[in-house]
Amino acid sequence: MLLPLCLAACVTAQTEWVRSDTTAAQRDKDEKECGQIAARQALDESSSSHPLYPPWTGTGFNQGFPGSPFFGGNESPSYFARGPRQYELTDYCMRQRGYTLQSITPKPITPAPK
Repeated sequence: MLLPLCLAACVTAQTEWVRSDTTAAQRDKDEKECGQIAARQALDESSSSHPLYPPWTGTGFNQGFPGSPFFGGNESPSYFARGPRQYELTDYCMRQRGYTLQSITPKPITPAPK
């Protein structure tokens, strides 16, 4: 079961942010700043749902049973989506600063001379 996941990870292309007039140090600084801004914003957005823990919110198991008022259409609190939202906000910030994502071509690994 783990093998397909490991194989997918090996095949997935790595990416990096690029902008023609920027050094690697500046890119790293911008990515860190965007990540911090995005983390704060995602946390603020997720806190707006005022999650309650238990019985029916915040557990991820709030599906209930057929006929109960908690069955179907019951959405989980927004803090379950904090990670994906943080990624979206970081992506937006970097693009607003003029960066684009570009695939990294992996360098072949050469064996050490014996």
